[in-house]
Amino acid sequence: MYTPRWSPDGRYINAQTSDSLKQTLFDFKTRSWQELTSGVNIGFPNWSRDGKYVYYDAGVGDQAGFYRVRISDHEVERVVGLKDIRRTGLYFWGGLAGDDSPLLLRDTGTQEIYALDVDLP
Repeated sequence: MYTPRWSPDGRYINAQTSDSLKQTLFDFKTRSWQELTSGVNIGFPNWSRDGKYVYYDAGVGDQAGFYRVRISDHEVERVVGLKDIRRTGLYFWGGLAGDDSPLLLRDTGTQEIYALDVDLP
């Protein structure tokens, strides 16, 4: 397991498997691990401020998006699709703003190159 993150209330720890294909949850009350998500490449999980969700970046191609999983029933929902978003950074970082809205790094500068003609006197 790696990238462990405590829930805001201290009851849970969210962690990923080393291959980033499963996201797990340790419940200190029951002292057991549960699987939250599996089958997709999970990146940068973050707890919501209220501790009811874990947000994460996942998927490729048409499935690329920023997702969240509800802790109470493990329901997964896509918050925003990222299919046509050019991203930058070594691992396509994603995170949460203070209001739980997604933050992502976007590539805005390497795809548009301009040539300027300058007439000097």
